[in-house]
Amino acid sequence: MLGKRAGVLLLACLLTGGLYAQINVYPTNWWVGMKWNKVQLLIKGNSKDFASASCSVKYPGVQITKVHQLDNPLYLAVDITISPAAKPGKINFEFSNKQGKQTVAWELKPRRSGKGTAFAQGVKQKDFVYLIMPDRFRNGDYTNDRIAGMRDQTLNRDSVYHRHGGDLQGVIDGLDYLQNLGVTTVWMTPVLENDMPDRTEHGYAITNHYKVDPRHGGNEAYKKLSDELHKRGMKLIQDAVYNHVGVKHEFVLEQPTKDWLNQWPQYTNTNYKDQLLFDPYASPAEAAIMEKGWFTTQMPDLNHNNPYVANFLIQHALWSVEEFGVDGWRIDTYIYNNLPFMNRCNKALLDEYPKMTMFGETWVHGTANQAYFAENTFQTAFKSNLPGVTDFQTLFYGILPALNQPFGWTEGVNKLYTTLSND
Repeated sequence: MLGKRAGVLLLACLLTGGLYAQINVYPTNWWVGMKWNKVQLLIKGNSKDFASASCSVKYPGVQITKVHQLDNPLYLAVDITISPAAKPGKINFEFSNKQGKQTVAWELKPRRSGKGTAFAQGVKQKDFVYLIMPDRFRNGDYTNDRIAGMRDQTLNRDSVYHRHGGDLQGVIDGLDYLQNLGVTTVWMTPVLENDMPDRTEHGYAITNHYKVDPRHGGNEAYKKLSDELHKRGMKLIQDAVYNHVGVKHEFVLEQPTKDWLNQWPQYTNTNYKDQLLFDPYASPAEAAIMEKGWFTTQMPDLNHNNPYVANFLIQHALWSVEEFGVDGWRIDTYIYNNLPFMNRCNKALLDEYPKMTMFGETWVHGTANQAYFAENTFQTAFKSNLPGVTDFQTLFYGILPALNQPFGWTEGVNKLYTTLSND
């Protein structure tokens, strides 16, 4: 009897440890017929010797071209090529090492229909865009106000720094109200998981790129919102964050490579000086701090020069548009990103979705400063391919002075005219 118990215990250990522990694959799926058909899978196991595993696949039209061992033995990066002739279906990747074998299913889906007409259709001048922070709009599902196991359990509408309970079902419930206002496009602050200890209401400290925050309703609620918007002839803008993640992101807690983040000998905050990026006489050291300094202590700065980071972020952007049917793409903290990387990412999105609207947050002070980060006619070494930017100049140095200052030679309405004439 003791021998049987020992045998069962040994089997349980083998099944719950080593190679047989959970394996996560990012992106979580892909599609046939994509222009981006060379996909890099970032794969995380729960075994210290996972990187020693071999990887194989037998699926018509799908080929493994290279397997990369990363600094952290929990991870592998697997490059695959998806042939134009490949068909949708479940692909089984087999991982094997001395611990044994495990098969992981990964789906190759058919493309979403209606590209350019039913989704990824872009935003026009006639559209009325309404910005929503989902946590602060409307609570449509009280069962997801607190999620067991998540770090932030606050729920207090009397505090600006606590969660209020709003969710994506609340946005769906409010679509009649929005349409009655004349709204045609909903732009929301980031909806992805923010499993941080506090200040999770805004959404800009992402901890999982492939999970919509369960307090918002999860991935299915986001798909439902997208579908409901499109049924009404409305559009959806996703708020994207490339510059940083939350300090509790799994790739911060267990970094795939030693240089996944921009690291400093001691904590270094960005200096917020956009001028350093285009001033030919700027200090290179100061320019590096602008780009590679952290946004806050809770938002580590991603190293876009790391090819695995770059592939992960670009593929996530493409995945988001196809998976959720996004129409427009707003890019947070644009000026703090590595700009050549941003050009690559912008190009990948526009190659796949040429009608999609893209604009970056460029909170700078000066019309020329702002123009540098978008497509322009400047004769500079770096040329941006970003189609649009948020126009802080017209707001801060035009509309607000025109409304609040008396008319003068350089004040009031004249300041608005001066700003617009510099465009």
